[in-house]
Amino acid sequence: MTMRGAGAALVILVTSTAYSSSGAPAPVSSITVDPVAQTMGTMRIVSTLLVDQQRREGVFPLADSRFHRVQDALGPQPGIQAAKLARDGWGHPLWYRAVRGTHQLISYGADGSADQNYDDQNLYAARFQPVVDAPDPRNDLVLIDARFVRRPFGSRSREFETINAINAIFIASASFAIDNNRYPGSAAEFRPVSELAAELAPTYIQDLPLNDGWGRPLVYASHAGTFVLASFGENGVPEVAYYTDLPCNLQAFGGEVTIDEGGDVVQVCGVFANWPRGTEP
Repeated sequence: MTMRGAGAALVILVTSTAYSSSGAPAPVSSITVDPVAQTMGTMRIVSTLLVDQQRREGVFPLADSRFHRVQDALGPQPGIQAAKLARDGWGHPLWYRAVRGTHQLISYGADGSADQNYDDQNLYAARFQPVVDAPDPRNDLVLIDARFVRRPFGSRSREFETINAINAIFIASASFAIDNNRYPGSAAEFRPVSELAAELAPTYIQDLPLNDGWGRPLVYASHAGTFVLASFGENGVPEVAYYTDLPCNLQAFGGEVTIDEGGDVVQVCGVFANWPRGTEP
C-alpha cells in the first residue's frame, strides 16, 4: 500500500478528535472516544506510513536514533492530515525514533510525561522484547515495528484464558464439522458448552473447556450453519442482544458492541466479533 493509499484508507480513524488551527486540542464534543483506543489506532497508522516510506526510499526518515516529533518525521503528506496523525488521543505529541530497519513510536499517555527515560534505552527489534501491560490506563504506549511492547492494560489473564478456551472449542468443532458436514450441537439460543461434550470429547478434544476465565459457563449456539461461542465476561450478563441466527458473514449484533476490560467475548464461525480491549485475538 502506498503512503497516499494507507492514509486515505485509514484517515477516518484519526478524525474523531478535533484540533484548532494552532494544533491544540479543540473542546471535547459530546461523543465519548476512548483515548487509549484512538491512540493505538493512530500509532498503527503512523507506523504503516513510516514503513511504506522506508520501503520506497530504503531508509526510515530521521533514522539517527534520537527522538523526534512524529510531525517532523512524516513531513507534509498530500491528501493526509498529518497534524492529526502527530498527536495522541489526549492531544499530546507522538514521538518517534529509528535505527536502521527498526522504528519506535511513543505516546506519553494521559499526563503527557514519560514514565521512564527512553533515551537511555537501546532500540532493537520488537520480536525480542516482552510485552509490558502497565496497570494504569494513563501509562505510556510504546510501539516498535508495528508491535505494542508497552500497553496500559494491566493483567488480562482471565480474558486470555477465555479466548484460548473459545479457540480450543472452535478448533474441535471445526474438525467435527469436516467429518459430519455440520457444527456440533443444535441450539437456536445460547446453551452451555457442556452440551457439546457428547459429540466432541474425546474424539476431537481430550478436555473440553467448560468455563471462562471468571469461572462461569461458556455458551454456544449452533443453528442453520452458524456457530457462535461466547462468554458474558466478568459480570456474566450479555452487554447487548446477540442474534445467533445471522449468517456467518454478518457478524453485527444489536446495540453497540463494547470492548471494555472484563467485557463479553464472542466468536462467530471462528472469527471474534467482540473481545475486551487489549487482548486482540
